Amino acid sequence: MLFIRLRNLGEAVLDTANLRALKRYRPDLQVTTLVEAIYTDLYEADPDLEAIPLTRGQQEKRSSITSRLNVIRDIRRRKFAAVVNLHGGPTSAQLTFLSGATHRIGATHFRNSYAYNLRVPPSEEILGRSNLHTVEYQFGWFKWFGLPHERPGPTQLFVAPNKRDAAHTKLQAAGIHPHQPYAVLAPTNEFYTKRWMPERYAAIAERLIERGYQVVLTGAPTTEQIAQVENVQAATAHSLAALTSLSIGELMAVIADAKVFVGNDSGPAHIAAAVKTPHVVLFGPASATRWRPWAEGRTQLVQNDFACNPCAMYTCTEFAEPECIRSVAVEQVMQAIETVLL
Repeated sequence: MLFIRLRNLGEAVLDTANLRALKRYRPDLQVTTLVEAIYTDLYEADPDLEAIPLTRGQQEKRSSITSRLNVIRDIRRRKFAAVVNLHGGPTSAQLTFLSGATHRIGATHFRNSYAYNLRVPPSEEILGRSNLHTVEYQFGWFKWFGLPHERPGPTQLFVAPNKRDAAHTKLQAAGIHPHQPYAVLAPTNEFYTKRWMPERYAAIAERLIERGYQVVLTGAPTTEQIAQVENVQAATAHSLAALTSLSIGELMAVIADAKVFVGNDSGPAHIAAAVKTPHVVLFGPASATRWRPWAEGRTQLVQNDFACNPCAMYTCTEFAEPECIRSVAVEQVMQAIETVLL
């Protein structure tokens, strides 16, 4: 079976809960996921799952016709019996339709109906309840496929040894000793409404340094995210290490070997949960019910209640600034950190 998941890092990580459950229930199945090429590191060392990459240029918002044709050839060559579109967009619908699979599966509410010959009903109907987490919503699909489990399993990622070696090299070059306790702070986000203020991340860094931790900041290699990391560095007298050129596999390793992860609601937070690193995640406008890291144990979510939550997140329509994320206090986050480190 092929499962198509384009675009989003966090959702690709969340997918591992149900994909792995399916593979372990039916070890005879080949369970493959089609993801953005930069996310194939998620599966490099995975014993259960494999990935097909969809490539696109760094500045391309959509994959090129050439890259899509190459992927279609690869999919058809593998002769999948079923292709499941988890994404629902026009590109994933096109890939589903041209897959050559006997069963082409999508949700009843997906557009591009030409692409599908099987439609999955809403998970609320399948599970008989509402207010579902993203993993639970997808779990409804898998129940519809025949998975007999009563609840979703955890997300889980495996770090490739070569990526860990590369990550250690980059940590050392940044002044971080990988075998001594360090904390990862991930202060970046594409949405400004989901970004906690840089001076407060700097305050957290200072408090962690006082407790004997090394601190490393992480972010994507984009102009915007590099600037967000630099804003945190500028807000403290400490010289904070920063890594903004990591591959996804190297980022997994850096987070996996950390003593604690603190970050905004984003893909790296889901990585922290999947590699079982104690983590604190700051939520503003997004629904924590739907998007919190799917984890048990040493996990803490910090979010203050606002009547306007959740919202579309692109802008704040209720306040001059997004007060939901701005209302989160340093002491709230420190208390959460202390809880996960107990």
